Amino acid sequence: MSNIVIAVVAIALFVFGIFCFGLAFQVPEAWRFLTFFGGIVACTVALFIPMNFIGRSNRSW
Repeated sequence: MSNIVIAVVAIALFVFGIFCFGLAFQVPEAWRFLTFFGGIVACTVALFIPMNFIGRSNRSW
């Protein structure tokens, strides 16, 4: 059950990062870099979470 919660949080964070990429072109010039960089950080953390908290599966398909 906890793996499902971790996966949902990671997916939500990834979608938020993609949203920040698009939002970066809508905000004032001074905030564009921070918004885009925030999207990069959010997507990076979203990929980092499952690799470190869920780990590898030993099951073979």
